[in-house]
Parts: sequence; structure tokens; C-alpha cells
Amino acid sequence: MKFLFILLCFACLTGTGYAQGMNEYTGINIPVSQTNSTADIASYIKKNFKTESEKVRAIYSWVTANMKYDKDSPHLAILSVDRDRKIAAALKRRKGVCEHFAAIFNDICIKSGISSFVIEGYTKQGGSVDKSSHAWCTALVDNKWFLYDPTWDAGSEGNGLFSSNKRNEYFEAPPSVFIQSHMPFDPMFQLLDYPITYNEFSNGNMQANPHKPYFNYADSIAAYVKMDSLAQFSAVTSRMERNGTPRKMVTTRINQLKMEIEIINQDRDAMLYNSAVADYNDALGIFNNFLIYRNNQFIPAKTDNEIKTIFNGIEKLIVSANNKLKEVNQSKAVLTLNTSAIEKKINDLSTHAREQHIFLDNYLSAAKEK
Repeated sequence: MKFLFILLCFACLTGTGYAQGMNEYTGINIPVSQTNSTADIASYIKKNFKTESEKVRAIYSWVTANMKYDKDSPHLAILSVDRDRKIAAALKRRKGVCEHFAAIFNDICIKSGISSFVIEGYTKQGGSVDKSSHAWCTALVDNKWFLYDPTWDAGSEGNGLFSSNKRNEYFEAPPSVFIQSHMPFDPMFQLLDYPITYNEFSNGNMQANPHKPYFNYADSIAAYVKMDSLAQFSAVTSRMERNGTPRKMVTTRINQLKMEIEIINQDRDAMLYNSAVADYNDALGIFNNFLIYRNNQFIPAKTDNEIKTIFNGIEKLIVSANNKLKEVNQSKAVLTLNTSAIEKKINDLSTHAREQHIFLDNYLSAAKEK
């Protein structure tokens, strides 16, 4: 069972930033015929740029030069659904909001062989925390994680019009500078050894505090990459809950993550439950076939090993079904499945199978004596 989570579209207005210097690939000109998809752009990037540093500069330059901020883009962001379609639509229009800028940059990076993530969070502009969410990126370049905000470097919006700036202030700006204006929901993506709390960000207290516990974000990201979705959601939720009293946006995000966790747990429970039922049905089928064989006076004749295999098969399926139901009963889901009915059927089948096995052993022993 899957649910759609609908959020208000990110508001992504340009703020003041850190001047990173001129990007030698500003205005990179990729043939139009090779910009119809992120795969096409990535193919061009891989052919024309060698190092990871060169590739990510070229990707960032193309996105900021060719994408325009447009708040009239689709105003609903649907998480985990039609991600590729969302990227394709924004790329075709060459317009979007921050989630589109970040998604396109991230997708081209990944398809160019560069590890990357979209970061969701919120920002501070003019000394005030924005009420809307924002999205930017992090990428692993030459074994080091860097931060990127292609939306804010593409231009700014004023009086309903988009002004193209094509800056590089948020291209690999130091994390200590990024945190002045960008607060990720997940503290891990601050890329700081001593992460800032949500309250500190709101109050403007962004100085590193070495008295806090040291946080190895590189190792944490490396571990995060290897996790499945359930473990990732759980890890993010835990980090967010430990990062101080959250704002409303953070609380909303935590609730969304918990719902994602609940969905995964429920889906996993349903899969295990259905698989246990399938095991039971298979075991029941074998048992019924044995009863037919017995009622037919054990004709045609089978060897002892062949008959033993029948009951071993039933037993293995019953053990498998019980193990799966045990996992269901230990589920962390809030809404759990009732397994009592199928467990009773499995226990009944196990009892009948043992009775028939004993009967068969006695029958064979008597036959041998005769």
C-alpha cells in the first residue's frame, strides 16, 4: 500500500552568498540536440570533461545558465513518485523551482558518475527564516563532499520577473558559509564537524562549538549510502529529533518521515504475511496429495526416502511460514496485522502432518514385518 505525500512547492528566492570566483565553464554550450534528457547531458559531460571537478563545474554551469526560476511551475511536489517525469518536464520547459534545479543537477551528476544528493531544508534571508522549504545539493568530488545551490546562483526573482545573474556564490561555498543561510532538515548535510541546532540557526548563532560532540559527517554519509530506505528514513528521523527543538517545517518533515517508515513497515509486513500464507498453501497442497496417495493404498510404491521427502517438505514450509509470521508480530509498524487465524491453520496442519507421519511409520514397519 502506497500513499502520496503532497507538499507546497518550495519557494526559492535568491539570497546573499559567498563569492567563489569565476567559473571557467560559465556559459558552457552543449548542442541543443544533446540536452533533451539528463542522460544526454551526462553523456556529453563524460565525453568532454575528464576530472570530477571539471564535470561538476560544467554541470553546475549548464544548469544555472539554462534553467530559469518560475514559481508558476507545478505547485505540488509528490515525494517518491514520478521523479523522472518531474525532471523531464522541468528540463523540457527549461523552467522550475528549487526542487527542479536541485533534481536536475543531482541527476546529471549521478549519471556522470558523481555521487550526489538533493538536500531539503529551509533558508534565512535578510535575517529572517523563510517560511517555505528549499532544496539544494551536495556532491562527492575527489573524495570530498561539497555543497551547491544552483537555484540561488541562476538568478533572482523580483516584481514577478526572473533576473538571470549566473553567479557562482553557492558553488562549493564552505559549509561554514552555507550554514549562514541554509539549514538542511537532516543535520548530517550541514557537512560540519559540530552541527548547528535548529534554534541556533534561527537565533543567528552559527559559530562552531567544539564543546559539542564531534560528528563525522563523511563516515555518516558513507554508512547512509549503504542503508536501505527504511534504515535511511529511521536514521534521518533520529538525527532530526536530536537536533534541538524544531520549527514547524522540521516537525512536519519528521512526521512525513515517520509516515514513510510506517508505510515501509506495513508493506514489509504485508509481504511477509502473504509469503507465509503462500508457504502454508504449498504445505497444504503437499499434505493433501499425500492423503490422496494414502487413500490409494500407497500406489504406486515409493521408497522410504521419497516418502520422507514429502514430510520434510511440509515441515520446511511450516517452519518458513512461522518464521515470517514471527517477524510480522515483531513489526515496528503502528498498524499491525492480526496473524492469529493463519497461525491456527498452520498449527493444525502441523499437527495433522505429524499424525500422518506417525501412521505412515507404523504402516511401513508392519509391512516390513510381513
